[in-house]
Amino acid sequence: MKKVIIIGASYAGLYAVKKLAKLSNIEIVIFDQNKYHYVQVESYGFASSIYDANKVTIDVPKYLKKLNSKIKFYNEKIASFCSDSKKVTTQDGTNYSYDYLIIATGSLTNFPVQVPNIKKYSVGIKTLMCAHDIKQTFESVLNKAIHHENDNDKKYYNLVIGGAGLTGVEIASEMAIVLKNQEHLIKEDSYKINIIIVDGMKTVLPNMDNRLVTACKKRLDDLGIQIYLGSFIKDVDEKKIYLVDDTVIEYDYFVFTGGIKAVTLQSNKTHKVNKMNQYIVDEYLQLKNEKDIFVIGDTAEVISNGKYVPPSAQLAISSGEYVANNIKSQIENKPKDKFITTSNGVLVSLGGEYAIGLLYNKIFVKGYIAHKIKKFVTYMHKVKFI
Repeated sequence: MKKVIIIGASYAGLYAVKKLAKLSNIEIVIFDQNKYHYVQVESYGFASSIYDANKVTIDVPKYLKKLNSKIKFYNEKIASFCSDSKKVTTQDGTNYSYDYLIIATGSLTNFPVQVPNIKKYSVGIKTLMCAHDIKQTFESVLNKAIHHENDNDKKYYNLVIGGAGLTGVEIASEMAIVLKNQEHLIKEDSYKINIIIVDGMKTVLPNMDNRLVTACKKRLDDLGIQIYLGSFIKDVDEKKIYLVDDTVIEYDYFVFTGGIKAVTLQSNKTHKVNKMNQYIVDEYLQLKNEKDIFVIGDTAEVISNGKYVPPSAQLAISSGEYVANNIKSQIENKPKDKFITTSNGVLVSLGGEYAIGLLYNKIFVKGYIAHKIKKFVTYMHKVKFI
């Protein structure tokens, strides 16, 4: 019987184990430092206080038990792996051997090193703890505005979001809708809560279809969100954000959503990574020069049809399922296909019951219908883990 170890109960890791659980001739062991999986695609709802934590988390041990009672889950952090001895080592020094290893360790917020103090003064969104901090802060600010608990006669509160990509615009829009729905409760002489987006790119949703860009910008404008585009952040202190074009933005709370940095592991060999710290893999999602080690989700630099594929939930799902099938083929000594992924499009929540989207990269949708489609797609993914 072959033993498969999966490091990380990420989206990719959970889809891989779901496929592997159907095989009777393998032993599956999965490691994660948390007993939950944080559904980051719904972080906008949690951070803006729309959802509770149970709406954006999956109970990993519970899910695995329902999937297959023989799957072993260890609530431990893996510190390193050795491809020569085919073992992984936990932080406390315990070793576990494998026949096949799947690295699905995900990613964290990539705070740009060229911007002094940005990590010190901003909060990322890639962990549940960070999202919880944002949620608590937003709720506290809103509550103080409603009950006029401002002791310093503050005129405004600036909540700045760094990054006009998908996560940034979704969080900003949802917060703006919450404020709009609560505005009748906010005291007239209380401070004004401003939602501000900052991005060095020239458009919101950079590199996306122009129809999405145009519709998103209009929605943000309609919601009264202030937007600063086309100038990168050059420095941050405890009260101000300084842009390259010398614009200075005062802030009270700063959420940074710009970019990711993959989580990699120590190993007995040096494995190449790209500028996002993603492992370089081959066309079978195998770690270069390692036929028994696979990398999936945000942790891998994926090239499909000759083009780099940006990290996404869709990529995590397809890579997880592919690697599970790939391992099955190797065990059965069958030929395997190269990894090719296609996008089903994109859906962007922009506050309340409004969304925009591009279905199959062709059909543009917006408004309530786009919102319902996104809710349905999200539900269909989450229901698999209930």
